[in-house]
Amino acid sequence: MRSISLISLSAFVGIGVALSGCVSTPLDGAKQNQYSHKVISGKKTALGMAASVKRDCTFNSYPYTGIIKQPVHGKVTFEHGPVRVKYDKDSEVYICSGKPVEGTTVYYTSDPGFSGTDEFTVRMTVLYANKVNDENLTVHVVK
Repeated sequence: MRSISLISLSAFVGIGVALSGCVSTPLDGAKQNQYSHKVISGKKTALGMAASVKRDCTFNSYPYTGIIKQPVHGKVTFEHGPVRVKYDKDSEVYICSGKPVEGTTVYYTSDPGFSGTDEFTVRMTVLYANKVNDENLTVHVVK
């Protein structure tokens, strides 16, 4: 049996492949989350991570990710690699919390010299598990 965990951006201690058909607004059933982060102008900053693992903490798959709403004053990128995720206590994979697993990290980099507020929305989808999360992020960019 496969287990997955999509970790909210604020709880990351752990986002890859853009979806074309699945990245549009709105999508019935998508869980909506709101997060706010402080970042330094022009610096690539990790805002969160997601991972899908099996019960034995081995890699299951990367969540599909895409940008629903682009930031106006910067860019968002996704990278695959090792992450450390905190899973919910009621999750089948809670035992994997804090262990290094393969996952996806979402990064934000503001335009050089920009300071102020920027907003964007990221969608994370695990197709086989029918899980869709929309992460609405507000970044406060400081120099």
